[in-house]
Amino acid sequence: MNAVLQKDNNSTENTEENTEVIAEPKSKNVSFSFFLYRLIAYADARRSIASFIIVLFVVAISDIIFNNFLFVPYSELIETLSGVQPGGFAELDVGFAPEVWQALLGMILGTLILVISIASQSIPKLIDLYMKDIPSLLYIWFLIISGGHALIIKIYGEIGLVREPSRIFNTHFLLVICSIIAFPYVFYILRYTKPTNIINRIYHNNMDQITSLTSARNRALAHIPKVVEHQQYTIFEALNQLDDILEYVSFKELKADIIHDMSVTLQNYIRLKRDIAPGFFKVSPKVRTDISFKTMVGQFGEMERNQSFYEQKCFRLLGNVYIRLLEHGEFDLSSMVAGEMETLGLTAIEEDNTELVDIIIIRFNTLLRFAIKHGVRNNEPRNLYNLGFYYGNFIRHLVEHKKVDHVKRCFMYLRIYGVEIFKHGSNSAAMYFIVDVIATEMKKVLEQIYRDGWDIELQNGMLSEILQVDSPPDFNKEDLSRGVLINNGVRVLQFGLALFYQREGMTDFVDRIAKDVLDDLNVLGEATFSQVIEMTSNRLLFSGPTFWEDTDRGNLNIYYTSDQDQIDGFKQRLYGLAETQLKKTMTEKFQLTHTEMDLLWEMSRMTKEKEVEQMSTKAESFELILRDLQKIDEVRLEALVSLREKLSFNSENPKLIISTSRQVAVGTKLQIAGNIHGNNEQFELQAIVQLNTPNFIFVKMADPAENKTIEKFSSVTVNFRPLRQKMVYQFEAVPQGTGTNGLLRIAHVDSVKIVEEL
Repeated sequence: MNAVLQKDNNSTENTEENTEVIAEPKSKNVSFSFFLYRLIAYADARRSIASFIIVLFVVAISDIIFNNFLFVPYSELIETLSGVQPGGFAELDVGFAPEVWQALLGMILGTLILVISIASQSIPKLIDLYMKDIPSLLYIWFLIISGGHALIIKIYGEIGLVREPSRIFNTHFLLVICSIIAFPYVFYILRYTKPTNIINRIYHNNMDQITSLTSARNRALAHIPKVVEHQQYTIFEALNQLDDILEYVSFKELKADIIHDMSVTLQNYIRLKRDIAPGFFKVSPKVRTDISFKTMVGQFGEMERNQSFYEQKCFRLLGNVYIRLLEHGEFDLSSMVAGEMETLGLTAIEEDNTELVDIIIIRFNTLLRFAIKHGVRNNEPRNLYNLGFYYGNFIRHLVEHKKVDHVKRCFMYLRIYGVEIFKHGSNSAAMYFIVDVIATEMKKVLEQIYRDGWDIELQNGMLSEILQVDSPPDFNKEDLSRGVLINNGVRVLQFGLALFYQREGMTDFVDRIAKDVLDDLNVLGEATFSQVIEMTSNRLLFSGPTFWEDTDRGNLNIYYTSDQDQIDGFKQRLYGLAETQLKKTMTEKFQLTHTEMDLLWEMSRMTKEKEVEQMSTKAESFELILRDLQKIDEVRLEALVSLREKLSFNSENPKLIISTSRQVAVGTKLQIAGNIHGNNEQFELQAIVQLNTPNFIFVKMADPAENKTIEKFSSVTVNFRPLRQKMVYQFEAVPQGTGTNGLLRIAHVDSVKIVEEL
């Protein structure tokens, strides 16, 4: 047992020793990497001094090498090529050399001052960029040190210290090399100050810095706060430089290049992010004090958690750029910002970076808020149109990658913003078109998720969202103008979506859309509603996939549907549901029987307007159609009499002005006056209405014996006063004799006049 324990102890000690042995070289490697990093960082921060030291060292070493090893071969080469013994170089006059060097240096510096001073007026921080340009620093220091080299040679020559190899090296090599490089360098500076080249240089330098973060050396240094802080500051500084240039330049091409470079930088960063050490994402003090984060003090913890400080920086800059472009009316560039945001979203989706996708959704919503404010204030839908298109593309990317939760959220956001924009339409009419644009993108998504076979309940919930875009629960449609309801583009798109579902056999979805469309029936009325349905059907039937004018999105017709063969079927479904709803409403309102409702509906179809509401409220229409009614059997006759009473189209209605004898109510007392032919005596009789049918009024005489008297009248004058009115009416009619029921029949007339008002 002791032997086993001793063996375990020895094994443990050996393991610890091996760990220490491994850790020691690793610690040394990290220390060396840190030393190397500090050295490079020091030289990078002081590039001018580093360039001076390097050039001085190279010139000095080159002079020594030429003196010790190359002077004699060079002299022999000259002798061989010229065929003349050159003799000594001690008597060579080098008095001209300092002046030549001074002239050359003056020409180069003068060119630099002129070119850079002019270019820096439109490109901020150009001087800072130039002071970090390694080729320029090396060449300028090479000129200065070479000129100093010539000056020292001349001074030493005047005191008798002559070094022949140095004279030859300066005049034959250094001066020739610098003179040859001078003009190419001038052209290099001219190209360098070209804005596109500066932008490319900043972009490539920044990408090199980001790529270097994935190296083993930088990963090993990620635990050192100062190293991380410097790295973060460097990549932030590049973005700030691009943003400054973007604000100063006026050419659209340059602005487009900067926006694209910002986007590409962030795309590459997102792809490289997984290879960067986790310690790099801790927010350093310099990041916290960056101008873009002044209002985001409370979000640094969240940035560290989801490792998003660099993305947030880029998004803040792009958001500010978007606002400036909106204010300056640069629609194409603002559209480009939205397009780059879509591309960034696709990159985040492909990298399966859920936190970043959430952030991009927020940024899209923020851009929408900016565009809504601008659009409402200026009645300008163009930016919202473009932004809605790219937002829709982003959502479809989410659909393609099965990001169900994100799709549901984005769909909800579209509905929220669509409702808000719809409410702004009363003050800014152009906003109604943007509601159509949002509904178009929602329609595309719904069609796509159906083709991809998503859960039916999920589709049903998302269908509810698009149906609320133009009819939010807290909004009264009666407050809208009829023109908006009649020319409702969202209804056209919902109509097209219903055609798609009808072709696919999704009857439940078709019925939901149809019932939602029927909401307009109560507001517009049956006649106008039918006109709108016909207008919408014809619009979808005859519209092609392209529009006859060009827009920012080309000539695409957002209202086009390829399911035109489904229009008649859906239209008949709508009319059927409308008929059912109208009949139900009329039946409940007037307590009608089935026969009475069918009769009222039949009469309404005989009018030009074909509106049952009009038939039930306008007595004139009722009386006009009653004359043309055919096939009135006993059942329909009773229904007509009852229908008139229930609709209050008789004299018991105090608001009705009697225009025909058919409107005299049962129970009305009549005063009948007339003469017997050949007798001038005026008879006045009393009667009461017992029945009023479409053909005759049946009255009962106060004295039954008077029936024979009145049958002798060739015509009668009837006066009556409705019980609930203060007017006395009169009409002249012809008695038609006594019927089998013992009641006097009087033919109807359509000329009833008011003879007295009480």
